[in-house]
Amino acid sequence: MSTVGKALQALRQELGYSASEVSRGIGMTTSTYLKVERDQREGSFIMMYRICTFYGISMEAFADMLSPVELGRSDLSTLRVMKKRQEKAAKQAASSSGDKAT
Repeated sequence: MSTVGKALQALRQELGYSASEVSRGIGMTTSTYLKVERDQREGSFIMMYRICTFYGISMEAFADMLSPVELGRSDLSTLRVMKKRQEKAAKQAASSSGDKAT
């Protein structure tokens, strides 16, 4: 059980493919594929479908490779938005407390 990226890397290595072979096979750049494999970017549904098709496995079989934590976590875009909101609120709080001190 692992993250999406670790599962992709394990599949690729187990089946003997290079990252460039996989990326060509699914129609994306190697850089983009490697970002997904390194858990730096999330794959879209279509991207994951293409990857599973390339490897000859079902989406369900791929999901079975993932940890319950990975399957239950928020998506990266949601986490980024939440982080930006928290940073903005902290700046506003610091700014307003600075205004009260004067």
